[in-house]
Amino acid sequence: MNARGLQGLRIYTRLAEAACKEGFVSLVLDFRGVGRSTGVFDYGDGEREDVKCALNYLASRSEVLANNIFAVGHSLGGAVSLYALRDEKRVKGLALWSTPKNHRYNVKKFISRTRGKFGLYAFLIGSRVDKLFNVSKLFKLEVYGISLRPKLVREKLMQLNECEAASKLHLPLLVVIGREDIIVGVDEAEEIYRSANDPKTLLIIEGADHIYRGKEQELISKTIQWIRHLV
Repeated sequence: MNARGLQGLRIYTRLAEAACKEGFVSLVLDFRGVGRSTGVFDYGDGEREDVKCALNYLASRSEVLANNIFAVGHSLGGAVSLYALRDEKRVKGLALWSTPKNHRYNVKKFISRTRGKFGLYAFLIGSRVDKLFNVSKLFKLEVYGISLRPKLVREKLMQLNECEAASKLHLPLLVVIGREDIIVGVDEAEEIYRSANDPKTLLIIEGADHIYRGKEQELISKTIQWIRHLV
């Protein structure tokens, strides 16, 4: 998720370019309200439909093997995909890059790290008051350039439980995390991995942060290698 979309997180485009060179057909997308996409950011709910629509479009293309599709999601993209692809027979594998174990835990961790315990208490109280009137101007919460409303963060985003979703997903899963990721963390990736069904793979990239700065090529090559193994 990035307000500048794919231009702000070039790693998706680089993956698509590398995959095409390997003979795959690739489709990259921005969620609603992000980058150049129209609509309004929906805190993980409407984004599930975005994934399904993208999958339907990709499967409709004559050059695509409609029952042999792989999905890759970074951070919230991975979380949304865990829900959107449940019972999806056309998808043969899902790669999660830097995906939280659950957003209730991750949001609290993010706010505590950036604003301290007082900031977390203020958010928890503000998210309830926000049901009565908009407090987003008083408690400004912004992630990757997107201004978030506390009430909707609590009611929608913090309801995402990636570990639970992974336990109900019956697809090969690649869980990737950077050793230096302070936004998600190795412990969260390991918990998703433990919750997931077989077959599953855990990949920890040494020296990588949340967006794999400087480690993009390693991430991309190992993701494609994993896909190749399953094709």
